Amino acid sequence: MNQLIRMTEYIKIFEDYLKKELKYTKPENLYNPVKYLLESGGKRLRPIIALNVSELLGGKISDTLPAAAALEIFHNFTLAHDDIMDNSMLRRGKKTINSKWDNNTGILSGDVMLIISYEVLNQYQDSKYIHLSKKLTEISRLVCEGQQADMDFASKNDITENEYFEMIKNKTAVLIGCSFMFGGIVAEANDLNTNLLYEIGLNLGIAFQLEDDLLDCFGDQEKFGKKIGGDIIEKKKTLLYLFTNLKLESEKKLEFENIFNSNEIAESEKINSIKLFYETSGALKYVKNKVKVYFDKADQLINKLELDNDTKRKLNQFSKTLLNREI
Repeated sequence: MNQLIRMTEYIKIFEDYLKKELKYTKPENLYNPVKYLLESGGKRLRPIIALNVSELLGGKISDTLPAAAALEIFHNFTLAHDDIMDNSMLRRGKKTINSKWDNNTGILSGDVMLIISYEVLNQYQDSKYIHLSKKLTEISRLVCEGQQADMDFASKNDITENEYFEMIKNKTAVLIGCSFMFGGIVAEANDLNTNLLYEIGLNLGIAFQLEDDLLDCFGDQEKFGKKIGGDIIEKKKTLLYLFTNLKLESEKKLEFENIFNSNEIAESEKINSIKLFYETSGALKYVKNKVKVYFDKADQLINKLELDNDTKRKLNQFSKTLLNREI
């Protein structure tokens, strides 16, 4: 079956399940914002990964749904708090919780989503619950570390490439890795395969974030679903920025930094100028190559799985589908 068709089916099954799981209603001022955010769409990337991996390894979709829900609810908890820290007014084309209600509501609704993500895992037997919850606890801390590093970058001028990769690994990739691992745990994969699935997801998660950085500047706005150039306007120091800043010399470097940090230049002019710097410095080509490097690492890890070749091929094809976004 076509991977995209199957992914659409996963989303439908998952969203039907999620609506049933969101059974809390009172107090309304706590749970209405939770339902509002969780039902506002999104790619559902993490549940899709868990469901697909589990099914490929012989697990049942019905058995995997609680793990998939825990991942998505946890992810949305991080978004609710991120929106407050970034003072964001829109998320997925709709008002954020902090915009529609207020910051206090966003904090508390985020907190309860974190708690619900663990409660959903209670549907598993003790040994499986312990395995799943231990991993979710570990990545919860790492996501917070990644978010703090991202916030620190705003006032830091000497960010290294290694620091940037550590930040995106913790902020984004560990939850992708967890999604692959959860699929394996539910399907009762052996320890070797379960740990390899986490590493596969980690590498794909880094590639996915780098691709996101590229799409933010060079993607098609309609396909990407967000305004192009948002990272430039928000002065985000992505790998595109770090590479360009490192490569430029003297006057060109000063010109680049002045434009990047300016609040006076018109948005469209600023975006086009910075994009040109990214292209002429070689940053665009460099980051595209890094996407391939991390995808290839994931592919090599897939080959190490103790699975038949057909399952490995399907997992590789699924990984390509996740990254098959036009830049």
